[in-house]
Amino acid sequence: MTLKTLLYAGFATGLALVLSAPAAMATEAAATVDLNVRTGPGTNFSVVDTLNAGERVEVVECQPNAWCYIDQSGANGWVSSNYLEAVPAPGGGGSNCQLQFTIGADGPKLAVVCDDPAPVPAPAPSSGLACFYGDANFSGARFCANAGDMPTIIAGLNNRITSVRLTGATRVRLCTEPNHGGFCLMLTGDVPQLGPIMNNRASSLTVYSPWWGGGLPVPFPAPVPAPVPIPIPTPVTPATPATFSTGPLELASSYTADLDRGIMAGGGVDIWHHAINAAVRKLEPRNGAQLALGDGSNRGFAGCYNAAFSSASIPFASLTIGTYVCAKTSEGRISQFRVNGYNGTTLRIGYTTWSD
Repeated sequence: MTLKTLLYAGFATGLALVLSAPAAMATEAAATVDLNVRTGPGTNFSVVDTLNAGERVEVVECQPNAWCYIDQSGANGWVSSNYLEAVPAPGGGGSNCQLQFTIGADGPKLAVVCDDPAPVPAPAPSSGLACFYGDANFSGARFCANAGDMPTIIAGLNNRITSVRLTGATRVRLCTEPNHGGFCLMLTGDVPQLGPIMNNRASSLTVYSPWWGGGLPVPFPAPVPAPVPIPIPTPVTPATPATFSTGPLELASSYTADLDRGIMAGGGVDIWHHAINAAVRKLEPRNGAQLALGDGSNRGFAGCYNAAFSSASIPFASLTIGTYVCAKTSEGRISQFRVNGYNGTTLRIGYTTWSD
């Protein structure tokens, strides 16, 4: 029988790896028909966008009913995996590639399955450098490194890397948790803006140079250079701007909300009630929005302006009644909401978003 290999479809390297992580790891797929994108995992949820046949998306996670949450250039949402097809990794991915949906001990998974690709000859070794930046388009605070391992990124850019520049044959592996845990992503070229899964979430990394084909890269035993000192900014106390929007919102299971306009769903959603199962729920920022729980107190505009924002989700266990959460919306505005209570599985909040 032909040996089958699971591929990370999001990796441009074409490496064959076993896909054994939870379904939250992105898998590239394409729509086979004009396909509706919905606010929840089922046809009873409202339509927020439509994919064109052949349009490519990133599958972020799946539910046991074979509905999967996708990340795309338009509104993110849920689609039926029955109408998605495999997108083999460029540079060789074998033949007869297809999507495989399975439910195992670690939950539902959607993966690309292909025949073994033909061997790819290894390029000639060459040295290079990797530079990491706190802002998009290779700007802001930075540090650079050649081949080596960094199990915990230096404090100044831990969970704050937004763009990466590579020279020579350098490759970089970023992971969302220290010691190379969590979700990991291999970069093979310059990235002016990391995607939502990795942007401002990298906590450990490895720099590889040169890149050896036919297997995992082997790093040179070169030490990581001392990081460039990053000044700690002095907190500012800005004048409170006018209120942009305010009011109550009720966020049901698997629904999203736009904190700029105070509406449910839509193309500019900022938060998502992510219901993993009946017992495990979390509030997850979307479309580049960020959250800051802090001590859960009422910090107002000035306190939220200086809050330590993150793209990490907040478990519902931390969202007790009376808790305040700061938010930076997908349009860059400062917002704050209070947990007013729960109605069954529906989260009730009162929010205020300030003008730019």
